[in-house]
This record gives sequence, C-alpha cells and structure tokens, in this order.
Amino acid sequence: MTTATAPNYRVYFKIWGVLLVITLLMVFTRNPTILLAGMAAKATLIALWFMHLKDERKDFIFYVAGSIVIFSAVLFALLVPDGLDM
Repeated sequence: MTTATAPNYRVYFKIWGVLLVITLLMVFTRNPTILLAGMAAKATLIALWFMHLKDERKDFIFYVAGSIVIFSAVLFALLVPDGLDM
C-alpha cells in the first residue's frame, strides 16, 4: 500500500500568481511576440504543474511541450488576423 502525500498548495498559488501576471501582461500589450510567448509559457506551466507532467520522463515532457508550442503558434496565426480587423 502506498501513502499519498498531501499536495503543496503554496506551489500551486505561486504558479497561479505567475499565470495571472502573464495574463495581465498579455491583456495590456499589442505586441504579437509577447502574446505568442505568453500563450506558450502559460500552456507549458499548466501542463507541467496542473497536469503533473513535471514528474514524467524528460523525452515525454519534450514531446508534450513541443506540441503545445506548435499548437499555440497555429492558434496565434489563426486568431491574430481577426483581432487586427477591430
């Protein structure tokens, strides 16, 4: 029988704070580079900490993070033209 350890909520609140700062930075900027970097950073943080991928093998993390970056770039490329028409 394995014993489960209680989650460290302090870490989760720190990650949440970082996500909030990145979101605010993205809201108040119109720089596409910052938006793309923010999307990729947020997706990676969420995948690593809230999907618990940080405890997986390094090659698996690389594949998931790479997929997230590619998917973020595709979403960014599809959504930016709509935002420029405003």
